[in-house]
Amino acid sequence: MKKLTFIFFVSILLSGCNEENKLPEVEVYEIRNIGELSTTEYTVGKIIKLDDKADEWYKYGDRKILINCKAKVKAGVDLSLIKEGDITVSGTTITITIPPTEITSFSMDSKHIHTEMESVSGFRDAFTHLEKNKFLKQGEAAIREEILHTDIIKDGRLNAEAFITDFYKQMGFEKVIIKQGEHDDK
Repeated sequence: MKKLTFIFFVSILLSGCNEENKLPEVEVYEIRNIGELSTTEYTVGKIIKLDDKADEWYKYGDRKILINCKAKVKAGVDLSLIKEGDITVSGTTITITIPPTEITSFSMDSKHIHTEMESVSGFRDAFTHLEKNKFLKQGEAAIREEILHTDIIKDGRLNAEAFITDFYKQMGFEKVIIKQGEHDDK
């Protein structure tokens, strides 16, 4: 009876130690299959204003136009860029180096572009569609520049980190350490 109790006690002790060091049995690089993970979306509006006064003596009058446009911009991380060696496992702790957070999508839908005001006086011609498209490209460039001065990249990174943490905790890891990678300048 003492021998049976001793074996039972030793087996409980060993199984308890074994449970502590047990690694989650998962494919940690499976996260790459998610691909591009957009975690934040901003809608940014811009008013494009042009006051086109006649500079030449033969052009009498002036032209003015106001165009209102909106763009949807998404930020996130391309998880397919995770390389071998970017993930290390130590017990129930996983450390992952993710690619830098970037703008993943930029779209200006024509439904959200409106000419708010157009004024032509004197002997001037109305704005052509080609001229309006040129102004819209200037507006798009301004939105792309201004979006970098918002928190979209920071929010995209924080949301991606929250997603990745939940992803690995559901796989059985207790601690998830996320590091931000550098841009590859090619």
